[in-house]
Amino acid sequence: MIDAPLIIIGFVVAIIIFMSPFVGLLATVALIPQSLLQGFAGSILGIFTAATPIKIIGGLTFISAFLKHFFTQKKWGCFIKPTNIFFVLFLIWIYMSGFSQPGSATRENFTVFTSFLMLGFIILSLVYTLKRFRLVTWTILISMFLVSIITTLSYLGLGQVTRMKGSGYGPNEFAIGILPFVGIAFYTMIAEKNKLLRLLALIITVFLTTALVLTFSRGSLIGLFTILIFGILKAKKKIKSVFTVLIITAILVSAMPKYVWERFIKTQETLQNLDETSNVDNTKRRYLLARGAWLLFLDHPVTGVGIGNYYYEGRKYVQINPGRAHTMYLEVMAELGIIGIILFLLILFSVFKSLRLIIKSNSIYSAYARGLYLGLVGFLVAAIFLHAQQEKALWFCIFMALALENIAIKGLSVVDKKNTKALHEK
Repeated sequence: MIDAPLIIIGFVVAIIIFMSPFVGLLATVALIPQSLLQGFAGSILGIFTAATPIKIIGGLTFISAFLKHFFTQKKWGCFIKPTNIFFVLFLIWIYMSGFSQPGSATRENFTVFTSFLMLGFIILSLVYTLKRFRLVTWTILISMFLVSIITTLSYLGLGQVTRMKGSGYGPNEFAIGILPFVGIAFYTMIAEKNKLLRLLALIITVFLTTALVLTFSRGSLIGLFTILIFGILKAKKKIKSVFTVLIITAILVSAMPKYVWERFIKTQETLQNLDETSNVDNTKRRYLLARGAWLLFLDHPVTGVGIGNYYYEGRKYVQINPGRAHTMYLEVMAELGIIGIILFLLILFSVFKSLRLIIKSNSIYSAYARGLYLGLVGFLVAAIFLHAQQEKALWFCIFMALALENIAIKGLSVVDKKNTKALHEK
């Protein structure tokens, strides 16, 4: 039973969102780090999973944004992009997979990936200026920053060595959810002109990195160092970048708890003696789960075993307790087959192509594009070792990259028109 005050608050929030859907977008984005807050109501129409704050606010924002876009007769060209087309096809394939091969996690996956479609529409519909792009970026960074502070303080208060995790998250999920925003925060610092905002972006970068390190997530740490390496490769001033990265790396290495190195050493020892020991530690378990996903894919190469079904079907291939594949790519292959993984990779390739074009333009949008580029690179490398296709951070970055592309195209075309007009006047 929902309390009356909560209903009143809900009505007020709904009115505000319908009056200004962009406020709803900011609220939705601010809730992304807290998106696993406990549900406080039943499923909606028996279709979706239990209601949570982000689902309700995001759903209201989607309806508001759609109605505003429709009745103001705005153009729909911003949605007709290769990445969007690939995503819609990917979503259709997920629905087909779920309906043809239903399982206990089918409805949950329908909810998750449908919510990504709604998030994408909201972002592309409402984020059409650089000012709005910056507001959304700062909203997610500050929200991540606050969560990182709270979890770090809680971690320090424990007084013992343990893996840090966020609100409702496990350590690995929390780490990979933070990871792309390290790159975004760093390049936001470069993009901003205001000194106070640049300082804030630097502080956020440091706190997000600290929180990530304290999760002891091996996959995410590899993703973090990948961001540092790509930062050098993509930097204009290579010598300065190398020097900066070396300093950051030295600080990270010296500050990392001893337990982090012990985990990496133990991983190496397990991999070296993988077939000789019967002991199934964390590393060997992940190897067996990934191997099971590969064997499952080989037996069902075209359609897979159905969205969300690896957890149970994988038990037929590995004699251990059921679990996720702990590798995004093999899990997608096992569940959605070759068609699913091709569509998924096409989404990623097309968004990187868009970001590279913005970076090459050397415009005011380039720094933001570099942040998204590096954040996605780090995330995708970490996802080799973690299942992450359902992480909101991934799809948020993808749709923000598309929004930035629309903004950049519009902005650069205006500049070109001004330059052309100036040449004619001369």
